[in-house]
Amino acid sequence: MKNVSINLLTNVLLLLVGVILIIFHAVPDLLVWAVRLMGTMFMVLAVVYMVMVAVRHAGARTSSDYMGVMPAVGGLCFGLVLMLKAPLFDAILQQLMGMLLVVLGGFHIVYLWMSRDKLKIGGWYYVLPVIVVLCGILSMVLPALRDHAESVVLITGICLLLFNFTSLQEYLAERRVRRALGHPANLPTDIEDDSIIEQEESTEEITV
Repeated sequence: MKNVSINLLTNVLLLLVGVILIIFHAVPDLLVWAVRLMGTMFMVLAVVYMVMVAVRHAGARTSSDYMGVMPAVGGLCFGLVLMLKAPLFDAILQQLMGMLLVVLGGFHIVYLWMSRDKLKIGGWYYVLPVIVVLCGILSMVLPALRDHAESVVLITGICLLLFNFTSLQEYLAERRVRRALGHPANLPTDIEDDSIIEQEESTEEITV
């Protein structure tokens, strides 16, 4: 439940950031505000994780909870720097956006590759994550994009929407697998045969 909540919160925040970037991509000083939005995202995720670890009963905490506190503290500090020193990151914001897209797209590619047998997914599932990665790389290395911040912001917003759509595809695939595993029709045939034999034996005993 904890992982589901964090993943849902992450997707909702990225969706909101993507929509905002698309709507306001031509606003002056948008890069400064985008830095602050990214800082807010890091801070919210870090605070939520630390609060969830704090409210858990001491006996229910695991080693992964404590191991995740340090990255959460780092994310909180990084978010504060982005919030308080946003103008200083204006020059490198496009690089950060490109890196963010590469990381997000790469995460989905790795996850889909590792889960390909369990989820039974097709090759078209990789299309959107690959597009996100390519957009991130182009925004970092292509001069035509680096010289037009509005285009980079617009592309980043669109890619964040694609990221959420990819997450939705993964969720539907996982849900389909869970339903298939929980369906009575998927019970092993030997178990079904044994239950039928037991029912027939009990019927014969009652008849006698």
